[in-house]
Formats: sequence, C-alpha cells, structure tokens
Amino acid sequence: MRAWLIETLGRLLNVGETDTAFGRALLEERYRALQKQIPLLYLVALANFVGLTVASGAPLAEATDPAHLLVLFVVARLAYWHRARRIVLTPDKIIVELRKTLVLAALLSLAFGYWSMRLLLLGPASQQDLVILFTSLAALGCAYGLASFPTAARMPLLLLGLPLAFVLAGSPKLAHMGVGMSLGLVIFLILRLLNVQTASFTELIRSRSRIEQERERAQRAERTALTEKARVRQVADSDPLTGVANRRALLSALGDRVSDRSSRGLALAIIDLDGFKPVNDTFGHAAGDAVLIEVAARLKREAPEALVARIGGDEFAVIRSEDTELGAFALGERVCRALGRPYRIAGREYRISASCGVSLVEPGTSSAAIALGRSDAALYSAKQKGRGCVALFTPQLEAANRRRTLIESSLREPKVLDQFSLVFQPIFDLDSGAIRAFEALARWEHPTLGQIAPSEFIPITEQINVIEQITEAMLARAAAEASRWPAPILLSFNLSAVQLHSAASARRLLRIAARQGLKPARLQIEVTETALLADFDTARLNLDQLRKAGVRIVLDDFGAGFASISYLREMDFDAIKLDGSLLTEATCSDGALRLLKGVIDLTASLGVPCIAEHIETEEQLRLLRRLGCRDGQGFILSEPGEARLAKEMAESRVDRIPSTLTSHRSRTAA
Repeated sequence: MRAWLIETLGRLLNVGETDTAFGRALLEERYRALQKQIPLLYLVALANFVGLTVASGAPLAEATDPAHLLVLFVVARLAYWHRARRIVLTPDKIIVELRKTLVLAALLSLAFGYWSMRLLLLGPASQQDLVILFTSLAALGCAYGLASFPTAARMPLLLLGLPLAFVLAGSPKLAHMGVGMSLGLVIFLILRLLNVQTASFTELIRSRSRIEQERERAQRAERTALTEKARVRQVADSDPLTGVANRRALLSALGDRVSDRSSRGLALAIIDLDGFKPVNDTFGHAAGDAVLIEVAARLKREAPEALVARIGGDEFAVIRSEDTELGAFALGERVCRALGRPYRIAGREYRISASCGVSLVEPGTSSAAIALGRSDAALYSAKQKGRGCVALFTPQLEAANRRRTLIESSLREPKVLDQFSLVFQPIFDLDSGAIRAFEALARWEHPTLGQIAPSEFIPITEQINVIEQITEAMLARAAAEASRWPAPILLSFNLSAVQLHSAASARRLLRIAARQGLKPARLQIEVTETALLADFDTARLNLDQLRKAGVRIVLDDFGAGFASISYLREMDFDAIKLDGSLLTEATCSDGALRLLKGVIDLTASLGVPCIAEHIETEEQLRLLRRLGCRDGQGFILSEPGEARLAKEMAESRVDRIPSTLTSHRSRTAA
C-alpha cells in the first residue's frame, strides 16, 4: 500500500521532463501560458472567496475567520504571480514551480470545497443558492485559469466542483438536483475538453519543437558548411606546416595584382634555402620542419605588409608593393640577411643561408607566369654567384627566361609527345654479368632548342602540371618495348613526385602496363626520397597498391641520413638504389668509403639488394663487388641505348659486362 501511494504520488507530481528538446519546450510553453492566466485565476478565486464570505454572513474584517486567512493567501499568491509574469525560468526551475502550483491547486480546492460544503449543509437555507453559485463559478473559473496545465486544472473540478455536484444531485429539492446534474455534466464536458486540448496543445508543441529542431539543424548545417568552406579554403590556400600561403594562393594573389592596372608595382622575391637538405637529412624531418617554420616566421617579420608563401620544399616567395628596382633589390637583401642568421632549435644551432631572385612587376604589363619566370631566372642567377646572394631580374636574364617560356609553351602543345623518345640503360648483376632490368630514360629533341636535358624539363613539367601525361605516355612506350623482352628482364621506370602523390595514379599505371601486355611482376618503379617527402601517406598508399599487384618498388638516390632510414622502417622496398655521390666520393676518401660500406651493409641486414648507379671506372666496379653490392649500372658497363639495342641485349644470353672488367671477378672465383 505504501509503495502504491508513493508511485501514485510520483505520477501526480510528474509535471514534465527536461531530457528532450520537446519536453523542455512543453514545459516552457505551459509556464508562459500560466504566467498570463494564473493572475486571472486568482482574481476569480478572490472574487468567489469574498462572495462566499458574504454569503456566509461573516464580516470581512473578522480576523479569526479561516476564510479571511484564505483570502489573504490568495491575495499574496496573486501578488507573487504578478511579479513573476515576466520572469524567465530554466526548465528545472519550471518543474519546481509547476509542482508547487499543482499542490496549491489541490490544497485550495480542498479548503474551498470544505468551506463551501459546511456553508451549504450547515448554513442558513436563504444563502444556499449563493453558496452554489460562488462554488460553481470558483471551480469552473479556476479550471479555466489552469487549462494550460491539465493536471492542475482537474483539481478544482474534481475536488471542488464534483463534490458539490454529487451533493446537489442528491438534494430533495428538484431545483438543486437539476443544478447538480447540470454541473456534473459540465464538469464531465470540461474534463473531456481538457483532454482534447492537452492532446492538441502537446501536438502543437511537438510540431513546433520539430520545426525548431529542423531549423536549428539547418542552421547548424549551414554554419558547419560555412565553417568547413572557410576551413577548406584556408587549408587549400595555406601551407600546412608553416601556416603561410601556399603556391596556389600565391598564384591567385599574383594573378589578381598583375591584372589590376590601378595598383602599384610589385616586387616578387623567390627564396631558395642553401644548405637545408643536409640539415633535413642529417638531423631528421623534425629539425627540418622546425627550420622551415622559423624561416616563415622571419619572412613575416621582415615583410609584415607582404604576402609570404611557401611554394616548394625549401622554397618561399614574397610579394610586396614596390615601385623601384632599388627597393625590390633591398627587399631581397633584407630577406637574405634575416634568413642567414643562425637557427637555434631544441638546444642545437643550425646554419643555412638563402639565395633570392627578385623581379619588379608592372601591373598590366605581364602575367603571373611571366613574373614567376623572371624571378626564377633571377634566382638561378643568384645561385650561380654563390650562397646567400641576391639577383634582380634584368634584360640580360631575358634570354634564359625566354628559353624557359619557350620550353613551357612547347610542353603545352598537343603534339609535344612526338618530340620525346626513350633510351634504355641496363642494370647488371655485378657478379654474373646478367642483365636484370633496363631503366627507361626520357629524351627530348626540341625543334629549335635541340636536346633538352631531363634535369631542365622535368621540373618545368611538374610546375605546369603536364608531368602526368608525359609520364604515362612514356610508360606506355616503355612497357610496349619491355613486353618483347625475355620474361626474367624487368622494366625499371622512374615515377615523379606529382605522379606519386596523385590519388589514382597506381590504378592508371597498372592499366597502362596491362594494355601493353606487360605483367606487373616485370615492372619496377623507382621513387626518390624527395618524392616521398611531400605527401608520404598518399605516396605510401600508391606504392602499396602497386606492390600488392606485383610491381617491384625501388628507393632511388638512397643517401646517408635519418630521413632515408625512416623510409626503410615505414615502407617495404624490393631494392635500394644508392645515391651516385656515395660511390664517387668513396674512391677519394676513407670516410666516404666507410659510409658506402655501412650503407651496403645496412641494405644487406634488411635483406634488400642494393643497386649502384654512375659506375664509371674499373676501380669503382671492383670496389662495389668487394663490398657486396649486387647490381649496378653506369657508362663503363653500358651507356643508354635505343629500344632496338636494348632488345638485342635482352635476347642475348652471354655475359654483357666487358671481359676486361670481369677479370677481378674471375680471379676471385678461382
């Protein structure tokens, strides 16, 4: 019984919930309605209390009368709600206020009912009609005032009006009996109306809450979209490491400025760090990144009003309004001085310098590409002078710039691929002399410029985004040739950084090889440390896809340094190609020799064969064999040749390394 009472009391006092948006909205809407209605409710109650007091025949000023205390309480509550009509409460406090209202509605209904029943049953007969009138009006009026809070609205009907209806319905007087029955029916109808109104009110609030939720969701989605758009724009225009603008943002800003004839002249400075690679390779990416961040900070301090951008690995650019060549040159000098100061990071001091090429751009007289070309030409001139130098673009540099411009325009021509050809340089097993693979090398014969070296045209193809189409065309040609070689011999093909970081490049390369009839197992892809550096995650994803398909992956230009070792730890390679400088210096220096031996021993400990390149002397060949290097290539072994010669060499089963170079091997074997 006690548990039932507690459960029933809990249900009665359950006036709402704050766990959902709808529950909170329903509470707030009910409370707002009560703030408007309850003052009227207390006025109705007060009028009927006073009327009932008069009907009882007791004077109003009689302080000992309980009715007087009831009237005073109603007046106090009326004043309270009058003050609270504009107060905004939290949902939790609204629940407290509604519970208080429910309890007071029940207590006032019981008190008024008890008082009116006493007057009706014990009072003078002449006052009975007034008692019935005021009691009925109080019950119905209070229920109306609490209509937005149905649980409380039922209290005056059930505790005040319904007992009166029962008493009157059992009266011997026919008039009172009729009034009682009518009052009971009215109470029944009002209770039904309360249920209908409650359902409609709840559904209205639920619909409004859903609309509000949808509106808030739409607003959140819009804010999220705007935030994401701004973030994407910032990410797209910012260098993720240094926080300054990237190449894309630089080109956009430069294009806007040079096309605006009303703007002032511009100084465009391109800065290349001297000596950064040794820092990055020797002390690792963390040290290199810290240096780059400090470089960007110094540039912003030296030119706070300028646009600073990182446009390459260790290449930066600055755009600043400037009218004179003297001012543009002074900007370059100031930048170089600032970047030439020592860098102290994590207790270690690094010393690098910067070369700077500056051009003065007159708005409306050139394009962004021309401006960049001029500054690049000036930078090239500065680097020829030595470390830490500045060069201003002058007419004397125009020839070099015209050459670059001609190369760029030629690379954009639809039939430029007809000017490209391939040569193949064999990679030998240094012990047996057998050919393991042919490395495909692109050659470009320009109609007017003649032979253009890969070291000159490949960086330009990457900068103007034509490297992928050239690479894929060359791979198709090379794969077609390699498909005619004997099966054990591989095609070794170099992959550029741009191709390596293109999301779908692995699938495209595999499709190209398949169309030419070359199985993935006969394709060997060479990638450099620098190519891996820019976007390691995308590069690893592409290389993993190639490797799973059966393609061999070779790490090219492998040198000394933590950067290379970190790649060996994080990725699987099928072979490692040694940087040519390791071999060149090993024949001149004991320290370089120890370094070469250490690198070859490292690859052996990893179970990965190593390939030496740029083998140009018998001494170098003998050294590599003695140190255990398995494969090699170089001019002394075989120069690059045309496809016809490569096919002939591939089909020949004889030892392809000249016999004069194999004598050491033969003596060793003997």
